[in-house]
Amino acid sequence: MLGLLGLLVTAHGQNQRQIRGRVVLATDTLRPLPYVQVINRSSGSGTVSDLDGYFRLTVSDNDKIGFRMIGYHDTLLTVSQLRQLNNVFAMKERVVTLKPVTIRGQKQVYKPFAPPEAKSDDPYVGYRSVKPSGLDPVDQKIGLATTGSGAALEGAITEFANLFSKKAKQRKKISALKERAREEEYYKALHDYWFDEEIVAELTGYKGKDLQEFIAFCNPSLKFMEEATEYQVILQIWHYQKQYEKMYYRDM
Repeated sequence: MLGLLGLLVTAHGQNQRQIRGRVVLATDTLRPLPYVQVINRSSGSGTVSDLDGYFRLTVSDNDKIGFRMIGYHDTLLTVSQLRQLNNVFAMKERVVTLKPVTIRGQKQVYKPFAPPEAKSDDPYVGYRSVKPSGLDPVDQKIGLATTGSGAALEGAITEFANLFSKKAKQRKKISALKERAREEEYYKALHDYWFDEEIVAELTGYKGKDLQEFIAFCNPSLKFMEEATEYQVILQIWHYQKQYEKMYYRDM
């Protein structure tokens, strides 16, 4: 029995071969389609078409080959069907028909444009208790008046406040940290937008912990995320996926 199983495995292995194919656009067969996911559904192996639409894949005669790309129809072909097409597959774009929208005009009264308030470079703005400029109006309401012993107390507080105002380097450092925190929040917001879990899972097939680790692995520049198009981000995610899997298999 074991000998028979061995013969079957050997026969199957001998039946395997590597094919070279190409993916093009159905409406313009001279235009190649790069970064199309080509998956051998029978063996689980897969690859991605290059910039000229070419791909290489190991197959057997009875295997089924899947072609997948966002914006196009997913297609499953047998090896024999692909051979009949001379290993050139034309992908059809997925057309989405939207419901008609009726737009009605409405007269509105617009207020004159008001220029934004000037942004202060003072890192203490918004923190009443550490303002170095003296007493706050709220403090005056609770007994720190300018008469009697209150005047002396005000003078003492002002003197101490002036000590803070002399720490120019530390004030600049605080201001820089404040700006850096805003930039980090801005970066994270852009990253969450472009590398959305649902979209990344759809593009890569990752789930659960693998998905979380892969999203953390993606670290594009702020400039890229500000200027990128949807198509550029999709290509970048697949580029990260190649790097991630290369690193993962190397560490195993």
